[in-house]
Amino acid sequence: MPPYRKEERLRSSKDFKAVFQQCRKVEDPNLAFYVQFSKSPPRGLYGISVGRAHGKAHDRNRLKRRLREIYRVEKARFRDGYRIILIPKRTAAQRPFDALRDSFLALAKRAGLFPRTSSGPAEAAPPDRGDTRGIGS
Repeated sequence: MPPYRKEERLRSSKDFKAVFQQCRKVEDPNLAFYVQFSKSPPRGLYGISVGRAHGKAHDRNRLKRRLREIYRVEKARFRDGYRIILIPKRTAAQRPFDALRDSFLALAKRAGLFPRTSSGPAEAAPPDRGDTRGIGS
């Protein structure tokens, strides 16, 4: 599994603000996902923000470690050129690891982080506007 490298992290408040200004937000009862797509970074960037409302420092750090591990394992499936900020909700600290992972993957799918594939009719992407198949043929 690929490591979670320092170059993949959103670190400065300027980077976080840039994502918050132009992002798409998806959320569920456990997590809030802020995603920005661009062509400039060839790889993805990722940041986590956990506030003091989640408890003491060791509780917050444990939650961040769990979320970083979920991202590290699943990031190979994501398409390129994204920036993600993940903000856990208060209920996330008590959730088991598998529930956090399921929540993370569901939000990633809703946010459009997985590449579009035409593996079947249920998952087929809509045709582009320039697609003229079936018209006048």
